Amino acid sequence: MSVGALALGAILAVVSTFPAMTLGGPPAVVAVYAVLGLLAVAAVRTPVRRRVLPGLVALVVVGLVLAFVLGPPAWVPGVGSDRADALDVALTRLAGGIYPYTGTTYLGNPITPLPGSLVLAAPFWAVTGHAAWQNLAWTLVLLPVLHGSWRLRTAPTLVWVLVVITPEALREFLVGDDLVTSVVPAVAAAAWVLRARSVPFLTAGAVALGIATCTRPHLALVVVIVAVAVGLRPDDRKASLPAPGDSNDAVLPWRRGLLVGGVAALTWAVLIVPFLLGGADRFSPLHVGAKVTGERGLHPAIVGIALAALALLVLALVRLRPTSEAAVGWCCAAVLVAPTVLSAGFWVLLTGSVWQADLTLGAGAVPFAAWALSRSRGEDPSALAARGFPSRRKKAAA
Repeated sequence: MSVGALALGAILAVVSTFPAMTLGGPPAVVAVYAVLGLLAVAAVRTPVRRRVLPGLVALVVVGLVLAFVLGPPAWVPGVGSDRADALDVALTRLAGGIYPYTGTTYLGNPITPLPGSLVLAAPFWAVTGHAAWQNLAWTLVLLPVLHGSWRLRTAPTLVWVLVVITPEALREFLVGDDLVTSVVPAVAAAAWVLRARSVPFLTAGAVALGIATCTRPHLALVVVIVAVAVGLRPDDRKASLPAPGDSNDAVLPWRRGLLVGGVAALTWAVLIVPFLLGGADRFSPLHVGAKVTGERGLHPAIVGIALAALALLVLALVRLRPTSEAAVGWCCAAVLVAPTVLSAGFWVLLTGSVWQADLTLGAGAVPFAAWALSRSRGEDPSALAARGFPSRRKKAAA
């Protein structure tokens, strides 16, 4: 059995706890966990003829379009979406020349998506009037991203189908939430950067990575992982970043990593600073900090937690040295699923039970885990110790 498939199945199951609990309580949760685990393993082990795959994809796409147009059935929990409405409100105000972050959703909540979310949702809102239509587009984009090309293969296609039909992903799609689909652009941008072979292409990918991750604060850690991975990769593109007078070719990969991290960080600044100039007290994404500290804004506790997380992440990356797409994907998935693990632990300590915890916080790990599993062609994450994590390979050789 594939450890990678089970890891994806576990992530899918855990973030689907809320809809499963709503539909049938703890027994339904246990059933969902078991079924998703088995389906994840089957996705990478089941032989399916390639000529069947286009029809399967077409069937799923038609079902998604019909479900989106017709809307969710009455039994789907969470009818309507505060997150989608936040984007609609912000874009409507921005189009009217009004500061977008002083608006509120239909539930009276502040607008919390970062400016990158507005950039990504703007084309869909402009055409349809509803930002939630981007969910359909990003769901389709995930398919070629998992394959690494336009050619359909069995395992990535079945993994994509599994992600789409997972209870939480399907619920979010039906009601317009975007915890899963909003991360797909970040996966695509990460793949772009890791495959770049020239400075212009790498720079453009870094800009895309900056935009795609400037949607939620914790996605900044994805930038760190990708930049470090680029810096650690074997230098097979020495001509990409010429260094006149520098005979130390080993420095060149790190320059690529610094380029990616610097350009992505600059992109974050370009997107956020103009809104901060309108007054930090009006920049409502800072409201997210209240979920941790109870106080809105850049509380010292938030800064401390962010710096501690960054330090731990850098130490882990130096230790693991991820370079392959699969290794990067698993590292990103592990970082993004952390909020779910922390939420579960908090509720267990507080109430002795995990059933009421908000385990959807780590839903952004789903696209990265699916990408990692697909790009490793079903190989276990542990097997990457011999290929994707060079530092361990060297120790094993020694």
